[in-house]
Amino acid sequence: MTSRPRIRDLGYCPGKFSPGPKNSLLDVKDVSVGQITLHEGSDIHTGLTVILPRRLEQTRVLPCYAATHDLNGMGELTGTHGLTEWGFINGPIALTNTLSVGKVYDGLFLWQWEQALQAGEDDLEAARRLSIPVVGETYDGLLNDISASVIDKETVYAAIEASKSQSEVLEGNHGGGTAMRCHGYKGGTGTSSRIVPGVDKNYTLGVLVQANHGQKPDLRIGNVPIGEFLMKEDKVGDSGKKSPFPTGGKAAEGSIIVVIITDAPLLPHQLRRIAQHAGMGITQVGGHSAGRNFSGEIFLALSTGTSPNELACASSGFDYLPAIETQPVETVKNEVMDSLFYATSEATEEAILNAMCKAETLIGFKGRTQPALPVDRVKELLDKYMIKP
Repeated sequence: MTSRPRIRDLGYCPGKFSPGPKNSLLDVKDVSVGQITLHEGSDIHTGLTVILPRRLEQTRVLPCYAATHDLNGMGELTGTHGLTEWGFINGPIALTNTLSVGKVYDGLFLWQWEQALQAGEDDLEAARRLSIPVVGETYDGLLNDISASVIDKETVYAAIEASKSQSEVLEGNHGGGTAMRCHGYKGGTGTSSRIVPGVDKNYTLGVLVQANHGQKPDLRIGNVPIGEFLMKEDKVGDSGKKSPFPTGGKAAEGSIIVVIITDAPLLPHQLRRIAQHAGMGITQVGGHSAGRNFSGEIFLALSTGTSPNELACASSGFDYLPAIETQPVETVKNEVMDSLFYATSEATEEAILNAMCKAETLIGFKGRTQPALPVDRVKELLDKYMIKP
């Protein structure tokens, strides 16, 4: 556990809504997260983050309406065709490195199948409940020997097991974000949440990001061009030492995966609109640079507030022409969606900044070093230049 601060500790509190008690995806009731972080020798630095929307006990049997959106789609989030077709998922969501997608997909599939058999379901019943695994990736091959492909089925099972007891999302150099880079500094896993007032009760919206995107010149915090200030200071203090990165450290990192979960009752078309607004949070940190040609900004939103939870009569799923059956669902009114849009943007922005603030300098593959964001200097710049409310 790193002792480094989160962004609020530096004096910047993004947006209008208040965070939940943990300021984390885990503020959404029944959501659980398990993370595995792997460091082996000098070259292996990678990991896995698994999210269970309804904890281990209910995730497989109680689906969540869901939707996705791509700002720029040069990346991978598996299972999205089935998710889009049916409008829901009922399995864990995993985030890892680019080369491990297949192994993690395989592990999630086998885990779901084993859970079904342990629950006493036969193969036909198991197939009816089976969810195509959802696995997102970002590329950690600069700081991790990605070709070693160390993540396997056992890692998947260990992350799911960890979700039973993990009480916090570990940010920065943990889980799938272990060796990720963001805006010229160490990036990785970040999270945040918002409490959105309702007429009868309040709702919670949480975000988890795996941030591996952006360039230093574009970094903005609280509308202060932090990246430009830090680059000028880097030049003043430059000793002529060669960068450990072949491009001089200026190449754009490639991708960010954003997972948004809310207990507000939303249907797939509403969740697609929620997912779109993750892009607004990314632009608050990276300005006009979001959505570069080689980047993968891929967003997934889901609701635990309602569910297509009822299977049809036992045989209907495989009948040639099944009889029509219905079920009631609750949903947020269209005219009040703006509050959830704001909450999504705010929490995404803060999750990215938390990832950067909590991340620590990492000396990785081939001795490449990715420095941590200089949080003390960032606080000084925010104190001097940020407009206070």
